[in-house]
Formats: sequence, C-alpha cells, structure tokens
Amino acid sequence: MATAEGQARNEEVFRAAAELMTQKGFGGTSIGDIAKAVGMTKAGLYHHISSKQDMLYQILNYGMDLADSLVVKPTRDIADPEQRLREIVRRYARGLIESGTAFALLSSERKWLEPFQGEAFTRRVEGFRNYVMGTLEELDAKDRLYPQDIRITTMHILRTIIGIAGWYSPQFPADADQIVEETVSFALRAVLKPE
Repeated sequence: MATAEGQARNEEVFRAAAELMTQKGFGGTSIGDIAKAVGMTKAGLYHHISSKQDMLYQILNYGMDLADSLVVKPTRDIADPEQRLREIVRRYARGLIESGTAFALLSSERKWLEPFQGEAFTRRVEGFRNYVMGTLEELDAKDRLYPQDIRITTMHILRTIIGIAGWYSPQFPADADQIVEETVSFALRAVLKPE
C-alpha cells in the first residue's frame, strides 16, 4: 500500500505525464521528458513503472479512480434520479477542472495500451457510462425525459463535460463555478421535460 507521500508523488507524476502527453501526444513524450518534468531520473521513474504503456495505463486508471471517488461514490445514495444526475454532472465537471483536464483528453491515447490494459480500461469507462445511463433510465421510467435514445443522451452528456477539457484554462473569462453551473444547467435543460 502506498504511503500518503508516495501517493502524492504518484499524483504529481501522473499530472505531469498527462499534461506532457496531451501536449506532445503519447508517441512524442519520452520517459526522459516525464522524469525531467517531475525532477526525477529516468531510473527513478522506472522504479515505479515498467514501461511508457504502463505509465499511460496507470494515468488512465488514476483518472477513473478520480471519477469513482469524486462522482460515483458521493452520488450513489441520492435517491432522486434528477438530483443524482444534477450532482453527477456538477461533480464530473468540477472534478475535471480541479483535477486537470489532461486526464480527460488522454482517453483517446488508449490505443497505445497493451490489449489486456485497453480491455480493462474500457470496462471501467463502460461502468461509469452505465452508471450515468442507469440514472437516465430511472428518469425515463418516471417520464421525466424527452423522447430520446438514452445511450446517445448519455454520450452527449459525458462528451459535453469532457469537452470542457478542450477549451478550459484558468485564464478563461469565467470562473470554475460559473462553468460548472452552466454545464449542469445546459445538460439538464437538454434532457429533462419541464415540470
């Protein structure tokens, strides 16, 4: 089990590597680049990972761990599906902004993973997607949604949130709270019938 200090160091490495891979692409980022960005030697970095693919896999899993801890666990016990959806969108958007947008952008780099890693990561993504879809299905059963294919609706909501990563920066002329709340409003207005 990692110590708190070791966990913090891993998070620092994952954030730096994610930012570099987002800027340069997976193929354009070397272990040396990552080591330099976090003040380690390549040998020191290889003490924690076995390969660059392993690093990417750990980063992607870290991103899914964040989704679980910041979104799924805090919303799981919300009985009202409308309130749960509101909190899923709010927490996912806030988590993306506060934890680093690079994690969202790196998902497309999964093609570089070993097949067994790609399959495991895909199962985690599908689990998260199914959680959101299940909430929408509950709303549909209560006749709260506009008629639509819930699979497509789920993807639209998630891609709207992930899309923040493509344009957000701390210098954007709106603060994080406004972006989060407008994202919640946009997503819910798009799918919920007025009461």
